[in-house]
Amino acid sequence: MASSRSCEGYSARSIRNGLVAGYSAGLCGIIVGHPLDSVKVLLQTSGGASVLQTSTPSNTKAASTMASSGHVLTRALSNAASNALQSSSAKANVSTATLVPQETGKRSLRALYAGATGPLLTIGLLQSINFAIYDSVRRVLYQRQVQSEHPNGLTCNIQPGDYLHYDNLSNVAIASFVAGGSTSILTSPMLVVKTKQQLMVWGFRKAIRETCRCGINEKPHHLNALRNFYTGFGVHFFCDAFGRSVYMFTYELLKRKLAQGNSAEQYSQSDFMSTQNLSLSERMLCAASAGMACWAFIFPADVIRSKLYAKSLATQSSLTTADGIELVRQMVRDQGFRSLYRGMTITVARAAPVAAAVLPVYDTVLAWLSS
Repeated sequence: MASSRSCEGYSARSIRNGLVAGYSAGLCGIIVGHPLDSVKVLLQTSGGASVLQTSTPSNTKAASTMASSGHVLTRALSNAASNALQSSSAKANVSTATLVPQETGKRSLRALYAGATGPLLTIGLLQSINFAIYDSVRRVLYQRQVQSEHPNGLTCNIQPGDYLHYDNLSNVAIASFVAGGSTSILTSPMLVVKTKQQLMVWGFRKAIRETCRCGINEKPHHLNALRNFYTGFGVHFFCDAFGRSVYMFTYELLKRKLAQGNSAEQYSQSDFMSTQNLSLSERMLCAASAGMACWAFIFPADVIRSKLYAKSLATQSSLTTADGIELVRQMVRDQGFRSLYRGMTITVARAAPVAAAVLPVYDTVLAWLSS
């Protein structure tokens, strides 16, 4: 690495660039991926039964209509709510009519955007914070990397974007882990509310009110209700921190491998490792592959997370990470390891286009602002 490739100055402008780029990427991800995310949650929380079993005539009629219509998404929604109730029937007496949506037979594209209100209002900000932390930590690690490689005679020329192309991949993994773990405190409440909206087709405010309840037919209690927004937080932290690390590490790795594979005549010797010459289609390919690799890695944990949220919907209580571990044992014992991968196909299908939109948008906006 040439000595001219040195650390970029750390400034308010660099933080602003990360915030704006992250906000733009987050909005793109919600618009592209939320409908498929709704399908993923419904499939994960579904017990696999083909017909909804209920005790009232109206629900029996709705189930019959659903079975004859062949709407897979409606069936997944009804099964999700039914199984959430059945799993907690020994603990609490909850009527089916209380939790099953009234219009289960109408599951349109608009319904698949149920739960998008919260993310649209907050995901841009959360992604901004996530990418800003990621970018800032990556800069700091790159500074230390350059100083360790050139302990004597280092001239610090301000060259925007050097760290994006020449830092170690371990820096990428560490920075993304820190960013994902830090923002998991903020994303957990949003994800709990969003999942309940997707399962029950509730409005944003109603989902928040129901989450605040500390028990069946009990009024909200602010202190105890706070725990409901952090149901299974250990599982959520794993998905956000380790998942983000795998996500960004794979993306940068594939970009650099692709840059190496291009014709050496297109690059000078000093820029041979740089990814700045990659085309948009190449970046999208790397991003899609990184998204699929990330979800393949964290998917079993994501299934447990969704099931914990669905179960807390019925019991109106906060479930812990220990409950998640016990749920894994029960699922493997009763249904085998395949139960941990229910809905993986739609999740991988979702991950590719979402990542292909998010990461190239982040790269492009960040490069434009830095220039």
